[in-house]
Amino acid sequence: MNMTISIVSDTAAPALLQTIAMLRNKGPLVGAMGRRLIHDTSLHVMQWGIGHPNKLGGRRTNYWGRIAQKINPGDCLQVQANSATVTLGGPTMPGLMRAFGDITIFPGTKTAGVKYLAIPARAESYGMRAREFGNLVLFWKGKGRVGGLAEAVTTTRTRKTSKGEKGSEYFRPGLIMYWFAESVTVPQDRSILPSEQEWSESVNAGATDWVNLQLRKIKGGA
Repeated sequence: MNMTISIVSDTAAPALLQTIAMLRNKGPLVGAMGRRLIHDTSLHVMQWGIGHPNKLGGRRTNYWGRIAQKINPGDCLQVQANSATVTLGGPTMPGLMRAFGDITIFPGTKTAGVKYLAIPARAESYGMRAREFGNLVLFWKGKGRVGGLAEAVTTTRTRKTSKGEKGSEYFRPGLIMYWFAESVTVPQDRSILPSEQEWSESVNAGATDWVNLQLRKIKGGA
């Protein structure tokens, strides 16, 4: 899923419309407007991520920083003769769609055959793959359903035999590190992306900067 933002020169501030109306080719103008919107959106997403650490207090994965880097003109902007289109979301930026509704995540989207999502249960498991620990065992919950992964605790069991007592070691679940889930729904948060008003301000700022640059060039100031 993705979203598109259409930009035309008429969306500029009224004070600029008279100047813009004289342009034969509005492509460079709407391109500048789109690039400013993309720049400000990328910065907003990065700052949003900084202000929203994971709830467990574990190490940060810089997920939103990586998403912000993908919000760039090369990947998100298309410019036509009189309009520009900014596309956000899609398979490389799925988290952005949380701004417009709940998102349900299912296992197997990256690795085929995976039946469960592994949800971190402790700060030290956040940002880590389960196989990176090397000492985890399955634990089970009611009705034979697998619950997740826990640290393996070594226990010695002693039993009597005809030759005396004999001890054997086995592993039992200790601290729970991951819960298993068949799906997870992440609630909507509109603040992930700029508001409509902020996008409008970005577009107008881009138009103003571009027009002022052209006027400076005409006057020989650039």
